[in-house]
Amino acid sequence: MAFSATEAAFEGFRLVRRNPLVLVAWTVLYAVVSLAALFAMAPVVEQLVGWQEEARTLREGAEPGIDAVWSMMAEFGGIMIQMAWLIPVAMVVEAMMAAAVARGVLRPRNGAFGYLSLGMDEVRVLVVTFVLGLFMILACVAVSVAFGVVVAAARSAGAGGWIGLIVFLGLLAGVWLLIWLAVRLSLAVPITVAEQRFAFFDSFALTKGRFWPLLGMAVIAIVMVIIIELLSSIVSMPVGVMSGLESPAWGSNPSPEHLRAMLDSSNPWVILSVVIESVVKALTVGVIYAPFAAAYRGIKGAQAPAG
Repeated sequence: MAFSATEAAFEGFRLVRRNPLVLVAWTVLYAVVSLAALFAMAPVVEQLVGWQEEARTLREGAEPGIDAVWSMMAEFGGIMIQMAWLIPVAMVVEAMMAAAVARGVLRPRNGAFGYLSLGMDEVRVLVVTFVLGLFMILACVAVSVAFGVVVAAARSAGAGGWIGLIVFLGLLAGVWLLIWLAVRLSLAVPITVAEQRFAFFDSFALTKGRFWPLLGMAVIAIVMVIIIELLSSIVSMPVGVMSGLESPAWGSNPSPEHLRAMLDSSNPWVILSVVIESVVKALTVGVIYAPFAAAYRGIKGAQAPAG
């Protein structure tokens, strides 16, 4: 059965319009987790600042020895280990959100607050997304290896004048293959939630012959997320400047003062910035996830909710 890609692309906005409380619930979830992470970072702030200053000294000095490099890596690893608990928490939260959005589209009469829950749906979504994530990582590695082999073979064959074109076409083919895989696997979560089973590669059968509509739908959703991010920056940027998260001097390697400012859990501007980011994150996740659930609903021929 056919589905409308343009209709499905706007399902996230329709979901929020039908039930505005979902945005509140999702924002609360993200804000709680983000603030918990922020407060948990407090004990390691000075360790991070110290490590950053040592790294800068090492980088600006003479050629560092291997022992110094390993020492820096070990120190940074020790800091990260203290925060390692955030990884499984983030995975569970994303599984909850993916299941909640799919439930809101496919089973809108579910009475849970924001369609959030923590049950077998979430367990199945977590396992499926983890396995498919590993699969995509392996696909990226395979594409990279294949690309390297092709380039090496071209060079050994003396195709010096054509090497630029070969590299370009190889990159294009590799990226296209990964996009194709992502689109063909994109209905795994809606299938898992709707049919309440582990659906690892079932999406391939459902997306057969529907690649282009699904890709167009995804592109529309991504464009809307970009627009939301740009519009939200009108509010978040001034708050970020006040909090120390944004600054004319901000860069990929912030100064110790900026690092302390961005992790200062006692600064109300930092708290407000986290809340604003949680609202934006909640909305963008709904905008990205909901279209795929709507696509599944359209392909299977289920009735769309009113409103």
